[in-house]
Amino acid sequence: MRLLRSNCLSLLAFVLPVTATGQNAPTQAFQEWARQHVHAISSVEDDTHGDADLRPLKNMIGDAHVVAFGEPFHGGHEPLAMRNRLIRYGVTQLGFTAVALETGLSTSKRVYDHVLGKTTETDSALKEAFSYGFGSLPENLDLIQWLRTWNATQPPSRQVHFYGIDLTGQFAPYAYRSIEAVLNFVDHATPSLGRELRKQYAGVIPVFRKDKYAALTPSEKDAITGKIQEMISLLRRERITLIAATSRDEYEWALREALNAAQDDAYLRSLPAEFDPEQFDPSLQKIQPADPRELHQAEMREIGMADNLQWVQQRESSRGKVFFFAHDGHVETGIQYFVRPQQAAERMVGTYLRSVLGRDMVVVGTYFGHGADFPAKQMPLPPDAEGIDGMLSSLSIPIFMMDLRELPSGGILHQWMLAEHKTRNGYYGIYTVAPAEDYDAILFIETITPTPAIPK
Repeated sequence: MRLLRSNCLSLLAFVLPVTATGQNAPTQAFQEWARQHVHAISSVEDDTHGDADLRPLKNMIGDAHVVAFGEPFHGGHEPLAMRNRLIRYGVTQLGFTAVALETGLSTSKRVYDHVLGKTTETDSALKEAFSYGFGSLPENLDLIQWLRTWNATQPPSRQVHFYGIDLTGQFAPYAYRSIEAVLNFVDHATPSLGRELRKQYAGVIPVFRKDKYAALTPSEKDAITGKIQEMISLLRRERITLIAATSRDEYEWALREALNAAQDDAYLRSLPAEFDPEQFDPSLQKIQPADPRELHQAEMREIGMADNLQWVQQRESSRGKVFFFAHDGHVETGIQYFVRPQQAAERMVGTYLRSVLGRDMVVVGTYFGHGADFPAKQMPLPPDAEGIDGMLSSLSIPIFMMDLRELPSGGILHQWMLAEHKTRNGYYGIYTVAPAEDYDAILFIETITPTPAIPK
């Protein structure tokens, strides 16, 4: 159904009346509806009024066990600060017991142990546990410190677990870290078996990384795939022995880390033979016209992330709710269209999760008005006055939330919110969303400034 939206949007352009401002967006209808349905947020930082401004969130979430929040681009301070505030509120008031972020699963085990007080890590060590340089963002370290402090005062049933749900390698040359994590587990559980496994995988670790893998022959790639599947089978076969030597929790993590290696293997196998890691740039404006291999590669990541979040949800279902945070593009529940020389459609994490979780998941996308104080090359693109960003800005409310499920069941606003509209991926480029189908609710932040980790 989403594949027909480009045609639907063309038809709607003829039937939507022009507002008093000359825009095709039904701004006036939106402003009238917003008077009763928009909830202003006092601040993305700590609130001094008992979090009264966040209370509507309880009704938005309802009985859902997974709440996905998006950020419009990576590196903005306000979305990260708001995320931290929402997590604190969700943990203390709404029964959240897990936080899942867009970062590598296998390396996140280090953070998982740290926030539970099982280990004590330095900030520099925690930085290394995050993917894509996210460990350098002070908002992430603030979150980890708060979770550790909270957990220190809580019984196990109320302690909050931390998870990464992304591939451990992907764009970075770290896929081998999943295999190393499993080997470390087996070393601890059964030293003799660990020594034998290290011999078997000694030749895999140096080349199981995106800057080495593409140069391997098909038979060498097949051998790596076979080795990873053997590791998964061994863990499953030796489940009873390994749990007895460690714990059920440690075993479940090790098995998931082995599956995480298989996810990276599937991703790396999808790279075209001519892939050149020295020339590859993942930013959207550098991607060439749609290539089926490119889309297959990208979707292998989305499938892996969705599978990992399902694992988190299953682990946490008897304890409480899961807070999932990633880029808006990952959490949206439809098919994402990148605006390139040719349109490219991609199914996202939210697309797969919606098919499994249905309404047991609530998805909140974040939009913004303007960027401020970013370096010139990283300044977010200005909003489209006739698009969703401009319409949200028209309320002149610095920060607010709204539940899209409360939209009118028909009429101009209903039609417009179900149609495809361009939005911004920070300074990377443009993609399209159908707000009322891709998200259940929207968080809007008028001005976003860079995280302190970005030099001005």
